[in-house]
Formats: sequence, structure tokens, C-alpha cells
Amino acid sequence: SYVDIFCMDKTGTLTANKLNLTEILPIDGDEAHVRKLVGDGIASMTNLNKTAEAIAAVCPGTAGRVIDEVPFSSDRKWSAISFEAGASGGTFAMGAPEMLRPLLQGGDDLPAPEGWADQGLRILLVAHADEVGSLHGDDDVPALPNTMTPLAWLGFSDELRPNSQQTLQQFRDAGITLKIISGDNPDTVAALARQAGFKGNLVEISGVELAGMSESDFRQAAIEGTIFGRITPEQKERLIKALRDQGHYVAMTGDGVNDVLSLKQANLGIAMQSGSQATRGAADIVLLHDTFEALPLAFRE
Repeated sequence: SYVDIFCMDKTGTLTANKLNLTEILPIDGDEAHVRKLVGDGIASMTNLNKTAEAIAAVCPGTAGRVIDEVPFSSDRKWSAISFEAGASGGTFAMGAPEMLRPLLQGGDDLPAPEGWADQGLRILLVAHADEVGSLHGDDDVPALPNTMTPLAWLGFSDELRPNSQQTLQQFRDAGITLKIISGDNPDTVAALARQAGFKGNLVEISGVELAGMSESDFRQAAIEGTIFGRITPEQKERLIKALRDQGHYVAMTGDGVNDVLSLKQANLGIAMQSGSQATRGAADIVLLHDTFEALPLAFRE
């Protein structure tokens, strides 16, 4: 009942984490070529997350012989695989455009598809190189070949949780300030937030902006920001701490391992039942059946 700020993740909290690949926009080659290469790359991966599963449902492929693999990381925000699979083999990478573009030939000036973020679509950039080989450099740090070029844009829709508008209004009625802290693009998160019932002027702040701030500016941004996008797990933890240090009683929801740090930092850590075991173990409350709409009632009890 002391909670006055509620921080939520987008994926798995505001949305149901039911991703669907709805848009494929080739950059190099036609759509059939992109689907074949992406499908074989996903089929060759040893660890599939929700994003990869959504791609596999639309782009079936044939697994090849894996040479090296870099799993997705919340800090790095891209994954890659080097594999041999006949004509479609090579090195395949996908991830957040902001993080992947600087690693690609001709990637710096590559604009994202117009209007996708405004629709609330999650946008991934896919890249490719013909050669195969190691994806790790000095000290075993993940590294892509310098011959990687952009291949295609992928757009994913995510399903908003039922009764999200009513639930968010109940938070506001209880005098609780709402913030979204997400690893996705701030514009995409803001578009989904508006669809879910967030009102007024949404102040968007990116992880890149936070990284360049002084401590005092960071603390101010934590208070003023509504939508925080492209945030690393460490930044999420730091945002929660900044809010607490300024006298707020903060609740935080999450469902993935990358949320554990911030859940522990919050006054009240809340996990989804469908989340990872580590997340449930770190939380103070677990929402049975992921019943997000139970929270306003719990806070007002």
C-alpha cells in the first residue's frame, strides 16, 4: 500500500509476450531469399527465445552444421550464428537496429521502415555474410565479421494484455505513477503504451541517452521519464535505485532473468508465474496465471 511508483516491463507485463512476425522487408535480395536464409539460420540455433520461435513459425528452415554461435544478450541486444547449410549458409545475425547497424557495412545510414514503430511493432535488423568462422575475438568476446551487410527488416506484433486500459486507469485512480522500462525501442514502447491507455505527454528516454548523463541528470531523468527504451539490466537496476533514493516506494514487475537485478532493488518485486525460475525466486510476489489486473486491487487493499 506504500507503492507510489510502479515500473513495468513491456514484454510479458503490458503485453502477453505472444510475438507474431507480421512484416518482412528485404534490404538485399527478394523475400524468398530472405525467408530461406533466415529460416535456415533460426533452425540451426541451439537456443530459441520467443523472437526466434515467432520467426520459425513463419520462416521454416533446415538446420545446418553450426561453426560458432552467439546467443542473445540483454546487454549486447543481438545474436548470431555461423553455419554451413549449402547455398544459404554463412554468418547470420539479428538484433536491435541501434546496436547492430554500427557493426555492418553501410549500416550507419540505414533508416528503419517508416511507420513501423508508430504501429507498436518490434523491429529487428537482420544481417548476413557469406563466410563462416569464429564469432569470438580476443578474450572470447563476441564479434561479427567485418563483411556483414544488412539483409532485411523484421517487424513483430505483440498482443496487449486483456483489460490493460482498465487496469492502468485503476493504477492512476490509486495515485500511482506508471513507468515502462524496456529493452525495446522507445518509440515502439510508447506506441504500445498509448494503445494500452497511457495518456498525456509521454517522456521517452533511451539507454544511450542515460549512458551519457551525469549522476544528477540521471536521477532527474528517472523522475521525469515515462518510457525508458533500449535499457540494459544494469541501467534498469540503477533507475529503480535512483527513484528509491529520492524517497519513492517502488514496485517493479518482470518475467526474465534480465529483470532479477531490478526486482531485488525494488521495494516490491513482482514476477509473472510464466517467468523464469530465477525471476520468481527473486520476487516478493508472484502473479498466478500472470494476472496483471490483480495488482491495483492488491495495492489498494
